[in-house]
Amino acid sequence: MRKLLIIACALVVALPGLARAGDAFGVSWNISLPAGDTADFTSGLQFRGASLEWRNFYKRDTAFGFSGSWNAFNEAFTGTFAAENFAVTGKRWQYVNTVPLYLTWHKYQAGDRRGKRLYYGLNAGLAYVEKRTTMGLWAFETSEWHPALAPEIGLQLPWDAFVGTVSLRYNFAFETGDHDTQQWLELRFGFGMD
Repeated sequence: MRKLLIIACALVVALPGLARAGDAFGVSWNISLPAGDTADFTSGLQFRGASLEWRNFYKRDTAFGFSGSWNAFNEAFTGTFAAENFAVTGKRWQYVNTVPLYLTWHKYQAGDRRGKRLYYGLNAGLAYVEKRTTMGLWAFETSEWHPALAPEIGLQLPWDAFVGTVSLRYNFAFETGDHDTQQWLELRFGFGMD
């Protein structure tokens, strides 16, 4: 996880310096809702998430780029939990941390690039998923890299010299290793330099 944070910090520092005409760089706050097997492990609306994104407009209405984000899910349970040969009573915390790294493609509604425009896109890449259960002094953790896809639809809003965005992204990380498929829906509020 520490290596991923170092890589993310390096991208934050490097990407604005690489910006050229036709490039857009943005950050967003992600509100996430787990679905499927992810919701079975931790449920409920989660407000801990952030994204960095870079897009290159190679046509007036089409862009490709890179997206990296982090989402955290957690839930607490209190009660008696039975295992094979024993039972434990107490408070159990379950966490899921996701770090999807995507190559992105987006198609924008025709119109002024600096104006209000709808867009849709597809994100494909890898998602690092860490699942952890903590109870008292004990913690059980698994982590896996998953191939992942994420369709997205959004709205670009002009804001002086910047651009605001509101988008909805459905992340689907395919089953791998010890993990089932991991799914979550993100409502993203962002702004960027265009």
